[in-house]
Amino acid sequence: MGKTKEEKNLLAKLSSGELDGLVGDDLTTTGGSTIWMQIKNGNPFKYKQGPGGKFFNGKENERYEGVLHTLEEWKTDEQKLGFLQRFGWLMNDPEVKDYSAKFKPKK
Repeated sequence: MGKTKEEKNLLAKLSSGELDGLVGDDLTTTGGSTIWMQIKNGNPFKYKQGPGGKFFNGKENERYEGVLHTLEEWKTDEQKLGFLQRFGWLMNDPEVKDYSAKFKPKK
């Protein structure tokens, strides 16, 4: 299936880095982990970072960061368009929001 002019334009915006940044808000799980979505270098990712902690090293408490996991990565053009269809309404770009609104389920 060929891509529309709008889809080609959105993919060009993604690859240029124009849409890079956080997508939506982060979510904190009951276990203390944080989950968020981010676009880096034109590729959307979904991350999870486990809760940090602290330990006593003999003199003072030392804090450490939790482990960072990549839960999902959207690599192909089709996957990236699917990401924009599903999560585009969370972004601050009017073209992306309009594109995402076309795929909103009808009530």
